[in-house]
Amino acid sequence: MTVAVLGTGQRGRDLAQRCVRAGHAVRLRGTDATDVMDCVDEIKQALGGDTSAGVDGTTGLESAVSGVGVVIDATEGDTDSHRELVAETETMVEADTLIAVSDTSLSVTAVATGLRSPDRAVGLNLVDPPDGDIVEVVIAEQTTATTRDRTADFVESLDATPIVVSDTPGFAALRLELATIAEAIRMVEDGVAAVRDIDRTFEREGSDRDGPLIRADRHGLETVLAALADLADRLDERFEPPALLRQKVEDGQLGVVTGEGFYVWEDGTPTTGADPDPEVPTRDSDLDHR
Repeated sequence: MTVAVLGTGQRGRDLAQRCVRAGHAVRLRGTDATDVMDCVDEIKQALGGDTSAGVDGTTGLESAVSGVGVVIDATEGDTDSHRELVAETETMVEADTLIAVSDTSLSVTAVATGLRSPDRAVGLNLVDPPDGDIVEVVIAEQTTATTRDRTADFVESLDATPIVVSDTPGFAALRLELATIAEAIRMVEDGVAAVRDIDRTFEREGSDRDGPLIRADRHGLETVLAALADLADRLDERFEPPALLRQKVEDGQLGVVTGEGFYVWEDGTPTTGADPDPEVPTRDSDLDHR
């Protein structure tokens, strides 16, 4: 199958790379020719030159989407810009072409209102890109069962597991991720356990997934703060950012990028927990410090 990926930002690159690796031919579309070619080169390099299905770049919308089976809008922008793009795209594709939107900050339902056949609209979000084995299939109010099933088949062709979710703020994976991170931060605030020990509760035999505080540092604490604030605004106070997170961002402790967040980082590796790093007191703790 030929897949058109619109957008050369990180989401577009991750999606294009995943599709090429699975054997699909990809047309990657961006607005800047140099950026497009750099993106194509990056994908080829990431795959070690193994691009048997091929990946091509273009700045033309029609040349990108004509004759493809799936179009994935991974551009940056607000609802209106996405709505306009998919509406223009629809005039250039076949009647059975799937039109997917990949942006956890958007309502797929709102974007789909720009389509004459909104039943073909769906959301697609990689979880733990580019190599994660789960992809969210977001069902808009207009999405039909046929579109859902065809999209799930496409996800399986990427050697990934489709997770069907409703079109609600944050969908499933992001909400769970942010809720877990927020609770872990509150545990640090409340002195429940040390930073490293909180993360160790998530380490299971055979799992290579980091704990929530390491993940927060890797995401960037300013990014986590913005995402929590957005969900708190769109959902409720469950996602209100913890005071400790706000303080760290104000203090410039942003995680890996600054070398300190909830951990002290050296060469991309977490070393020790950063302050505050609670020590659970024992009965004789006061004696120990005399």
